[in-house]
Amino acid sequence: MIKLLGLIMLLFASNISCRDNHLINNAHSAQLVQPKTDSILPIETRYQMLKDSVSALRKNYKAQYQQSINKTEVIKLARASFIKLLEKDFFTIWNGTQWDFYGTTQVPQKGKIACGYFVTTVLRDMGVKIDRVAMAETYSEKLIKTLVQPKYIKKYVPFNLPNFVTEKQKEEDNVYIVGLDNHVGFIIVENHQVWFLHSSVLQPGAVVKERADTSMALQINYYTVAGNLTADELFLENWILMKP
Repeated sequence: MIKLLGLIMLLFASNISCRDNHLINNAHSAQLVQPKTDSILPIETRYQMLKDSVSALRKNYKAQYQQSINKTEVIKLARASFIKLLEKDFFTIWNGTQWDFYGTTQVPQKGKIACGYFVTTVLRDMGVKIDRVAMAETYSEKLIKTLVQPKYIKKYVPFNLPNFVTEKQKEEDNVYIVGLDNHVGFIIVENHQVWFLHSSVLQPGAVVKERADTSMALQINYYTVAGNLTADELFLENWILMKP
């Protein structure tokens, strides 16, 4: 069994290497292939493989960025990769993990996770420098200001959900951290569709992806702060350069 697992890991690593080279040339292929949900591999192993593949991807971006004359183009590719990694790969493996106010699990599908810990754990595991515990337990506006430059942060008071969704539908694809009255999560804009990814206290009481315009968590909110992570070139540069 150990030899079999080693072979699977070796084949997966080989696929990652080939795939990463392709990602550099085509941002829209940015989602990494991970073992199927019915894989015999333990969830911890599958999650570690995903994190390792992201690290390999970032190393390739770092090399490209350092060698490229057109650094803006590398930033553009990294932005597309970051969006797809969060929405497709990381959300997929966390989807359905149970919510709890005191939840701090670091393993998808095992234990429970609060909204703040969902955000900080996913960001950390995607390679973002973040104090997972301190930022999960602070107020969401401080979390956002820690990661995003002021010019990419916008407040909505009072919050009007239809206007917010309409505004985002007109924008480019991006990932936002949104801090609500007593909640935090990710807003993803992709192909003019707006999604809310969060660990929800409301039904189903788990990590979910919802249409923003019908999300009850957003509807009952008054004060909102949105930080546009992937529009912030400095954030993406730090992610690419793997700064400690």
